[in-house]
Amino acid sequence: MKKILHISGTTISGGGPEHIFQLLKRLNQNEWEIIICTLNDGLYWKKFNSLGIKTHNLPLRILSLKTACKLFLILRKEKPDLIHTHGKGPGFYGRFISSFLNIPSVHTFHGFHYEDLKIFTRWIHLAVENFLSLFTDQHIFVSTGEKNRARVLKFLDDTNSMVIHNGVDLKYIDSLPITRNKALELSENKDWGGNKILGTISRLSPEKGILSLLAAFSKVIKEIPDLRLLIIGGYPEEHKDYYLKIKKLIAKENLSNCVRILGYRQDAVKILKCVDFYISSSLSEGLPISLLEAIASRIPTIATEIVGNKDILCNSVFGVLTKPGSSESLYKGIVKMVNLTNDELNFISKNSFNRINNHFSINEMAEKTTLLYKQTLKKDA
Repeated sequence: MKKILHISGTTISGGGPEHIFQLLKRLNQNEWEIIICTLNDGLYWKKFNSLGIKTHNLPLRILSLKTACKLFLILRKEKPDLIHTHGKGPGFYGRFISSFLNIPSVHTFHGFHYEDLKIFTRWIHLAVENFLSLFTDQHIFVSTGEKNRARVLKFLDDTNSMVIHNGVDLKYIDSLPITRNKALELSENKDWGGNKILGTISRLSPEKGILSLLAAFSKVIKEIPDLRLLIIGGYPEEHKDYYLKIKKLIAKENLSNCVRILGYRQDAVKILKCVDFYISSSLSEGLPISLLEAIASRIPTIATEIVGNKDILCNSVFGVLTKPGSSESLYKGIVKMVNLTNDELNFISKNSFNRINNHFSINEMAEKTTLLYKQTLKKDA
């Protein structure tokens, strides 16, 4: 049996923790002893523990010598055969320390973003990633667009990096025995039963473009007054100011009766069953699991034309694409989607459902990742 140690930054509900949870859930525990180092700050801490795996509570999203020392001691004590890091902070700590301890490492970016950084910060970020790539055995990108963007890293090539798409358990989501009325009841929105609902599962942070979405919706509601907006997601403490801006905009535009924010919900996929249209207003993504979940729920989708979203929707056959950061483009995209005929909506839903069924399977993601683990260990032997 091989011991694998995963290093992640958060257990707050989101695509990253869900991806890791689904992967660990499918690792054969007769072959792998699983350990995870992450922060006990959200719902996924209990979900990881429910798998019967060993957990270590560490704040890995901030730079701290104390945290680095604690992680070093954990790795030296646990002596894993392989380390798999997820995201920036955990990737920095885990890959750097693994090189000292001579432990092979795999890193998943979950979004490779640098264009929107200030020039000096961008230079530092790329220099660090170039340095870390020198002693990272394998890099995983969750979308082709993400891997293409990362070609800026000079030490990355097809021998030490590959694309393994995020996936969803499509059969589970598609067969959920949840009616629209039940979903409305779960979300405490029974009074919206006679309305069309535009929904999104999104963390309330700047890169998700929620302010642009609200600006667009404030214009849409004047044209389509019976439409409602449901936002499923909360905010990390470092983005409380952004959340307050959202609340201020809702009040300013008199949207309180037609926009509701539910906060983090473990039953988010069930609540999607009451949503008529799904929207992703993100400014940057790796490969958004929430968008895959919406499509698996057979909901026609609107999304910004960015890496990740484009990898899923490809073109207008699979959904409506809009310009990122443009409330005007989001407005036009929402109006276009809402005004489609039932036949057109069914056509989009069917095509996008078939696409993720063929290309974004959760089991395929787990199988490819497990194979990569074995190849990395064999190569390092």
